[in-house]
Amino acid sequence: MTTPDPDAPAGAAGAIGRGIRAARTTDWKARAKQAAAALKADYQAGKQGDEAPAEPIWPSASDQFEGVVKMLRAARSGSSKTRTDTELNADADDISSALRNVDWNGVRTATAERTSGPRKAMRDMADQVEWSKVQPVAAQVSSALIAAVAAGQIPMGGLLGSTVVRTIINQGGLAQRVADNLNEQKTTMPPDFRGVIDTTARDS
Repeated sequence: MTTPDPDAPAGAAGAIGRGIRAARTTDWKARAKQAAAALKADYQAGKQGDEAPAEPIWPSASDQFEGVVKMLRAARSGSSKTRTDTELNADADDISSALRNVDWNGVRTATAERTSGPRKAMRDMADQVEWSKVQPVAAQVSSALIAAVAAGQIPMGGLLGSTVVRTIINQGGLAQRVADNLNEQKTTMPPDFRGVIDTTARDS
């Protein structure tokens, strides 16, 4: 599995590292107790006639996607320490494995509706990719990752999230390595969602 780069400067690695540290250091047991207490309080308030909307317990889907877009922007504009071939190959293995576990029919369904949240999320993520600089097969991998993330098929929490972000923007040629990896393993390439992304961009 990939690990955050402790020597990376502020920018891409810094933003990603903060997200990873937050996920790893969060006291989820305490968060669960807090959530239960909040639900109980809202229930009691409702019984007493309080019609105010309940406070959200976890970040909304839009908040989560906004976080992903921020990570993509940071990765695109920031500088990070160059990863070795060994590290990049390990990253490619992680992404290849994640792609093999995606339900692509589910992704197609989730991204089919032009006015849906996933379509907007796809557009916002795709805006961070310099498509003219990405080779076709690498662009196919990037578009598939964007669609899978937008459809909720690939989680962005934990250590995998930073690798997904770097693959989407093809940092260090990572998307190309994933494509080569899948080809060497004789694994079917993921569907190409560039047409959906282009349609979404035109509709917007």
